[in-house]
Amino acid sequence: MAATPVLSTVVSTAADATSDAAGPSGDEGEVATEASRSTDFNASTAEVATSDAVGTCGDEGEVATEASTSTDIDPTSSSEASEMEAKSAAKRWVPDSGFYLEHFGEAGEELPVSGAWLYNSAVRPVPMPSVSVKLLALPAFWLISVLFHRLQRSLMMEWNVPGEPGQEVTLERSLPGAWQVAINAACVVLLSGYAVSAYIFHQRILDKVLNPVFTPRTHTRHVAISILMYAVGIGSSFFLTENWVPAAAGLFMFFGYAICGRTVQSCSSGRGQIGLGPSCSLEDVGMSFYKHGPSLESGREEGKCVKATLLGGEAGVTEAGGELHFANVEPDPFTVADDAVLVEISPGGACTYRGPCGRANIFRLDCLIVLLIAFGLHLPQFLIGGGGYNQCAGVMELVVSLIYIPVGYTCFAVFGFRVGLACRWSMMVVLVLCLWPFINMVLGAKGCATLTYLVSQAYLPQIWDVHATAIQFNRGFATCSESAHALGGETLLAASTTIAAWVHIMSNFSFLFGFISGMSRMAFSKDEVQKVSIA
Repeated sequence: MAATPVLSTVVSTAADATSDAAGPSGDEGEVATEASRSTDFNASTAEVATSDAVGTCGDEGEVATEASTSTDIDPTSSSEASEMEAKSAAKRWVPDSGFYLEHFGEAGEELPVSGAWLYNSAVRPVPMPSVSVKLLALPAFWLISVLFHRLQRSLMMEWNVPGEPGQEVTLERSLPGAWQVAINAACVVLLSGYAVSAYIFHQRILDKVLNPVFTPRTHTRHVAISILMYAVGIGSSFFLTENWVPAAAGLFMFFGYAICGRTVQSCSSGRGQIGLGPSCSLEDVGMSFYKHGPSLESGREEGKCVKATLLGGEAGVTEAGGELHFANVEPDPFTVADDAVLVEISPGGACTYRGPCGRANIFRLDCLIVLLIAFGLHLPQFLIGGGGYNQCAGVMELVVSLIYIPVGYTCFAVFGFRVGLACRWSMMVVLVLCLWPFINMVLGAKGCATLTYLVSQAYLPQIWDVHATAIQFNRGFATCSESAHALGGETLLAASTTIAAWVHIMSNFSFLFGFISGMSRMAFSKDEVQKVSIA
């Protein structure tokens, strides 16, 4: 009995195809990325056949059958066949990986994550705005943010909202005035440069760090990172009234994992879940998305085809030179998800499954429950802190902000400008779960106003005064300010405030401007949506 022929598929993409336009690189002057990105979907991961003789599967036309040559399906044991038959017969009311991670194959088996990484790095549902457009939009965003923060804070003060708006303390300057002013300037410039650099190079951060960490290759690592990020999200939510900036950073680090991490499986329960992995249902025998590959003698059945919408972005080519495309698949009726796959379209129009691109973690019910616990139950405290209340300058604020910025900037740039615009369910995450644009306006305003107030001497009147021997500082709890001054002097107060301001600036700029830009381009685009049927 002949085994199903399986040909490994190698995906290569040029650096300019995977550069994320959410960063200042844009369409003009891309940030340099790797010279090429190669993704190998081999038999142990994707396990998807790449036979060129794939029949077309249209909405009305006849389904083309294969050549007379027949190839048997990779044999399975009777117990495995019985198990798959049972899974095929069972009616699933909850999608795969709904409450927990499932279908991970044998222990130690690597998961087909390469497509998910490539999807995060290269998918482009809409054209990206240019650098010049972003540079024009950023000052407008800054001005609106500062005005919004002033309005929010004045209303909170007028309404006597509970919390600490800021206690003033008077402290001795520990260094000579000229030296301290120079150090203050260095803190503002260098830390601002760190934040801007994280935004510029977020594509490299995504490719080298966040893709492997948030979408790991093994089941064990999938579970471990889920538990860690859930703990970070829930734990951080209890400190919003004590030290708002680190707590908010922890919450948004979890949210970054939820929207940029993707769930993949070694196989899925049926054709409606093939974005997670190839189908292991016996009902799908003969299709390109069947786990053991297509059976030539089975042909293609029109009723088994999976409808999908092609997405923009350079997905690369196969080893044989075929062009790959990203496609958003239509999942089962009870599934709300952004499932995506890699497909190859032959010159004759046949569309063949080449591998899964996964599902964003936010569409898993366990992740959604944690989001509701962490954000939903503590939303009032979150919004109060966004008005400049409950701040605590010091080492904790400084360190957590430094860690968060590369993660948060990358996740929200990727999602705000590209991934979040891939399908209606992704857009609903932004509009509903994020309460767009209100939450992002509160956070972006908080960041822009904090840096503006620091530089304009509102928080630290003596920051640029070389003759001062004592300073006043009025941002946050007095005990925090005194502790920070005792540990690092005026330098720590200036550094902590600077980096705390940048925590929410560029990430929320991406969510606000990126989403407005994307929706506008969709509304006025004359390009037709390309529908395909995956056989």
